[in-house]
Amino acid sequence: MTSESGRGQANLLSLAAALVLLTTATVGSVLLANVALAGADTDPGARHAAEALAGRLVAADAPHAGRPNVVSETAIRSLTAADADRFAPSVRGRAVRVRLGDEVLVERGDPDGVRVRRLVRVERTAARTTTVNLSVRRRVALPDRTPSVGLSIVTRNGTAVTAVSANDRLVLRDPNGLSGDYEFRATRVAPPTVSFELEDDAGDIEGEVTVRWTEVDATVEPLAVTVGD
Repeated sequence: MTSESGRGQANLLSLAAALVLLTTATVGSVLLANVALAGADTDPGARHAAEALAGRLVAADAPHAGRPNVVSETAIRSLTAADADRFAPSVRGRAVRVRLGDEVLVERGDPDGVRVRRLVRVERTAARTTTVNLSVRRRVALPDRTPSVGLSIVTRNGTAVTAVSANDRLVLRDPNGLSGDYEFRATRVAPPTVSFELEDDAGDIEGEVTVRWTEVDATVEPLAVTVGD
């Protein structure tokens, strides 16, 4: 055997060894990838159930929601496992946990499976009132995002409130005088300033308007649904 033929055989052996190593590495990588995928979704039913429940919890027609991805903090706190089963029948018979921010709203069993997350706007509301003495002032500024305004108008001694405006929009009008309880929707374009117009020939002004509104505060928090076997 010549030195050149020896070197040729050595090169062939090195190439064969390299091919074996490459094939082994490729097969090993594929196997690892398959294992990872299998571990990520070992229970497609649990994933379907988690996604179905999460979707229903943030839907506009959910009883605790005002519009898509917006929930009332007070209403969603009353969520139960029975509600979860009703919203997503595929959850029935499975361990389930619903968490809003750091608070667990529902927990049945010890779910250690698929988790689905959604970001939601959580709204907190509080009823507010103020009284406008018409002999002192004729307007009141309300907070931003005020959805609706209620009024109780009481006048005496010939005083007549003939019109009510919210910013530049006329919302109530009666030339004979407004009296009693009213309610109107406020626009969300700007914080509403409610103004009261009195009859031109009013003498000594006597009366007041009780203004009622709901103050809204909101945060964005994660809603997590975990479903197990």
